[in-house]
Amino acid sequence: MIVENTFGILSAQWRMYQRVIGTSPGNVEKCVKATCVLHNFMRWTMESPAAERPAPKPVDLQPIRRVGTNNATREAIHVRETLASYFSAEGAVPWQDNVA
Repeated sequence: MIVENTFGILSAQWRMYQRVIGTSPGNVEKCVKATCVLHNFMRWTMESPAAERPAPKPVDLQPIRRVGTNNATREAIHVRETLASYFSAEGAVPWQDNVA
């Protein structure tokens, strides 16, 4: 959940996250880290005067592992198919097939 919220904040602020990033995974990792740092810098310098805010705590960024392509895992596909068949049969609601 935290990753989704973070990505939502970054994509609202940086256009590069609103489309496929066409570069190597190493460069993507550097771009993500850079935009996180820039986001935090902008929040600290533009939000309030320096006298009113506490000093920032140092953050140790953890390495981002490569997760492969954007293909779903077999388990995710199985869960999706199971839920789709359930909601198409016994879990269906009367109005779900109405087309507006």
